[in-house]
Amino acid sequence: MTIAPIKADTMIRHIGQLVTLAQQPLPHANGPLQIIANAAIATHHGRITWIGSDDEAAQLFQYASTDAAQDITIIDAGGVVVTPGLVDSHTHLLFAGDRAEEFHLRRSGVTYAELLRQGRGILTTMHATRDTPTETLLELALARLATMRSYGTTTVEVKTGYGLDFASEERCLQIIHTLNTAHETPDHTSNAMRVVPTFLGAHSVPPEYKGRRGAYVDIIIEQMLPAFVGLARFCDVYCEREAFTMDETRRILTRAQELGYQLKIHADQLSPSGGTKLAAEMGAISADHLDYASDSDLDALREAGVVATLLPGCSYTLRTPYPSARRLLDRGLAVALATDFNPGTSYSENMQMMLELAMSAMGMTLEEALAAIMIQGARALALQDEIGSIEVGKRCELALWSIHDYHEIGYHFGVNLVQSVLIA
Repeated sequence: MTIAPIKADTMIRHIGQLVTLAQQPLPHANGPLQIIANAAIATHHGRITWIGSDDEAAQLFQYASTDAAQDITIIDAGGVVVTPGLVDSHTHLLFAGDRAEEFHLRRSGVTYAELLRQGRGILTTMHATRDTPTETLLELALARLATMRSYGTTTVEVKTGYGLDFASEERCLQIIHTLNTAHETPDHTSNAMRVVPTFLGAHSVPPEYKGRRGAYVDIIIEQMLPAFVGLARFCDVYCEREAFTMDETRRILTRAQELGYQLKIHADQLSPSGGTKLAAEMGAISADHLDYASDSDLDALREAGVVATLLPGCSYTLRTPYPSARRLLDRGLAVALATDFNPGTSYSENMQMMLELAMSAMGMTLEEALAAIMIQGARALALQDEIGSIEVGKRCELALWSIHDYHEIGYHFGVNLVQSVLIA
């Protein structure tokens, strides 16, 4: 058998089950998740160059080993399950302080909306974040990223929104930029997690603009958005009666779109605020939460190609009804899951837990939930051509699980089943 040469500096061999989620049929792959048994992967400079059976890999390596130009590192997966790295497409990771007191107040019956009216909630974290030195914020963020990585996450979106003034929002975006470049290597590859920056200056109206919310919206539109072009990929708005109206959201996102930002919306979480409809109207990349979205709004999302991102950690923390993933999937929407990691309403870095909640409380099958935390999460960041599945040409972001059959995911719950990740 003649084996065509491939470019490879790394080969991952002895993979028991390779769960590719490939979007095009792969040789030897089976089922909706395109699984290859006894598989191997070759990569070059952090990109996947070949996928196939381990027997084929042995022949490829034998060929490559006779080529003096090849210097291939072999990684033995030990027969475990390998999947794409998990994609956490909605987080508020960059903050200082905590809101443990508020957590217990909610347990005693105080609503989240009431806490916001008291000036707590987001504003509690705003004060702590503004008062914390940049070096400390960076250290906190790096520690949280390490925890996320330990649970299998390899790409994470990080929002601003706890600064809520020009200087603080800019500082947070600069920190996010540092997170992306801290571990870059001379060949411009990186073994660090990919961090996707989102500007969320429209998270809440800061206290210094109480009674002058229009002036704060003007500052976002006229000063922050133009200044932050290139620092943030997305612009997000918290469209909610306790935050920003649909008209304010439309104004902000229209200007963001004119400046080249891609759009996201916190939509219909606490009430039917109109955010889902607006996300479809404006062609947002994703609409997130959707607890109160109507059927017609969901149909509009599907027709507009907007990813529906569900955040079960919020329902768990707030003790509110879980939105039905089944309702969305049966309407033909692309559904992603994310942690919404934040100190107030979803204090969890664990994407495996989001999968478990989606299966137990939101009507998802294991296969649907895996897609939601991998390829659909990538779609929610407009990165589906880069990550989220294991296919030739994509960036190598892999999770190696300490199991030998993917059906153990979600079944063996409450523990970390990921043993390591491999990035680039």
